[in-house]
Amino acid sequence: MPKEKTIKRTCNNISKEITEYPKTNVILYTDGRRSYQYVVKMEGLYPQPSVLAFSQGKNKYKIPDCYCVETTWGRGNNKRTVKCSINYVRDKPHFRIMYGLDFSEEVCSNMSSTAAANAVVRKLFPNNEKTLISGIHLFGIHLKTLKQVRENKKENINQSKPLKPLDLCSKSMVYKRQRNFGDQLKEQVQIKGIKIYGEDQVTLKRILYNVNHTDFQINYGLKDNEEKEKKLTSIVQIIDQNYIPREGYRALTAIEPDLEREWIVSDRRHKITRIMDQKIMISIINIPIVPTLNELDFDESSNILNSEITEINNISNGGHRSAKDILKYIIPALALNGVLDVNDPIIHLRISGDGRNVGRRLKQVMITMTILNDIQNIHKPDHHYTTVLFPGIENYELLEIMMMPFIQELDDLKNYGLKIDEIVWKFELYFSSDWKFLSICLGFNAANSNFFCPWCQISKHGQNNNQTNWKISKEIEKINEYPGHNKRPLFYMISLNNWVPDELHIMLRIWDRLWSLVISELKESNQFDDVCRKEIMQEMSRISVNFQFWKEHGADAWNHTSLMGDDKLKVLKNFNLGRILPPTRAKKIRELWNRFNQIYFNLKTKDYDVQQFQFEVEDWLELFLTPDRIIPNSNRIEKGLYSPSSITPYIHVLVCHISEFMEIHQKWGMKAFSCAPVEKKNHQQVTHFFRQTLKGGGSKHKLVIRDILEYENRSLFYLFNDNTISSSKPKKLHIED
Repeated sequence: MPKEKTIKRTCNNISKEITEYPKTNVILYTDGRRSYQYVVKMEGLYPQPSVLAFSQGKNKYKIPDCYCVETTWGRGNNKRTVKCSINYVRDKPHFRIMYGLDFSEEVCSNMSSTAAANAVVRKLFPNNEKTLISGIHLFGIHLKTLKQVRENKKENINQSKPLKPLDLCSKSMVYKRQRNFGDQLKEQVQIKGIKIYGEDQVTLKRILYNVNHTDFQINYGLKDNEEKEKKLTSIVQIIDQNYIPREGYRALTAIEPDLEREWIVSDRRHKITRIMDQKIMISIINIPIVPTLNELDFDESSNILNSEITEINNISNGGHRSAKDILKYIIPALALNGVLDVNDPIIHLRISGDGRNVGRRLKQVMITMTILNDIQNIHKPDHHYTTVLFPGIENYELLEIMMMPFIQELDDLKNYGLKIDEIVWKFELYFSSDWKFLSICLGFNAANSNFFCPWCQISKHGQNNNQTNWKISKEIEKINEYPGHNKRPLFYMISLNNWVPDELHIMLRIWDRLWSLVISELKESNQFDDVCRKEIMQEMSRISVNFQFWKEHGADAWNHTSLMGDDKLKVLKNFNLGRILPPTRAKKIRELWNRFNQIYFNLKTKDYDVQQFQFEVEDWLELFLTPDRIIPNSNRIEKGLYSPSSITPYIHVLVCHISEFMEIHQKWGMKAFSCAPVEKKNHQQVTHFFRQTLKGGGSKHKLVIRDILEYENRSLFYLFNDNTISSSKPKKLHIED
């Protein structure tokens, strides 16, 4: 039964408190004339004696701090409920009463509870100005039940026994103290939060503290497993994309305890790997042909030789990921994002290939595919999806075996499409790579053969005749009828118009030719001496290009630094030829270089006028082939530029075929067929995954090829799953002890 407390008063009315507090937070009070119902929100506490304030009048009730109660009084239409709170501000009690809908309005007083009470009564009963109410009763300051609870709490604190030192406590006792401390701290934060921040809610998320050189951390709130999983996935993604080794991350966690433990992150990575392995199967293919050192080609300047990469021998396995599995995974997401149109279900799928040196005795060959419809991401390496990967050489027979499952899938996609969620997606296929890889996949001659062009029937003799009217004339269906096409194309299902030359390699190889012609000219005129080489290196340094000349031990020929694409463009634009050539000669060659630089820029510009481009390249070729000229009224000869024999296959393609490709593929632009992202992807994988690997090409338990393809699977998971976590940067404050 609820207990009753009877208070004798000077009048004949009897006061009562009816409650089961603290089992329930409701207290009923009546003084015989008026009844009040209190719902205790915070019982508060009495401040230190030096600060404690008392009510006015003869009773001198103690005024609590951090106190909040909802009070209901009156009957019928006059029944009202208000929220009363008391907080000490600068050691003085501050009385606040909230009223109205959702307690959206308030009155305050720093004078007395009665002043605040009468102010709110005037707001609630504006037509009855004579109505008054006791502030003591409205706030419940007089309630003996709460007074006893507050004083008992204070007495318990004062009479508590000395606590055992933390070092002597059991694990369960340490946990109990930490839990008790956290609960009480949370309560005090909520109490003080109202005083400092008012109605703005204060939520305690986490605290860190130290007891006797032992660090403690308490996290508040319900465990959000979904948010934690997202955070772990984001950490795994960052580690993967930045190639952070386990040892490096483990070292970071040793000095930053807030980071997730390495084993937890590793477990999440394995889970993602297993999920993706079920969606996109990885197959290991035996390599039947072991390349010899003589078969390897390390001449291409795009390849690397990294001393940190371990020499790898006896690798006999490659890997394959199903193109259909990859497409089934990414197409729904691309359709949802509006990249693909379900009402026009045609996917433009581009295939590419690249080979890159791994150490001194091996190449990594990579076959990728990307979706041209996703034009915003076409230049990002992660959006070129690896389908075939193997260590070996760029060789027709080897490629034919390693790509057999992929070729069959492409044939099915071309002929039957791919059904996903009752929608049959049709495919238009394209291929783009450097000249060597393209010729191999086309089953065609090398670039130095008599019939060297994959698209027309020009021969070296026709090239020397300086003809520029060669157009794309071959057909993939009759490809083996043309000279030089000795083998069936590996991608026989792709129209020859869709075998697109790589714009990046056009620039790289024509730059190589222009630079080699300048060096040859210096050698022919016996100017390629130490002074000249020093001038070249100084000029390279001026334009921020790292460039050196050197001789191999026991050799007479001079070697020089093989430049990457960006550095070649710097030289093309900014190199001062006047430092190594006579002024008139330097001016002519500079004009040739400037025009080529502009042509390359126009080539990459989508929607550039095709006829204008063709005029520009023919005009450039005419300048390139400027003949020697006899100066009138003189026996002197003004030297021209270069002869038709200096024209390379890439120059032929630039002049004769690029404008055709620009017109055919105007929807995408030539830049969409750049192999730069594929080469970057291959470079990243080689420099990371083959560094410090064992001679078997991986760890003791896993092939490096599988490691790479599992990484590729996880990359797809990151791309097409929302792993973003919302975390605002906190406002930090340092308070000195």
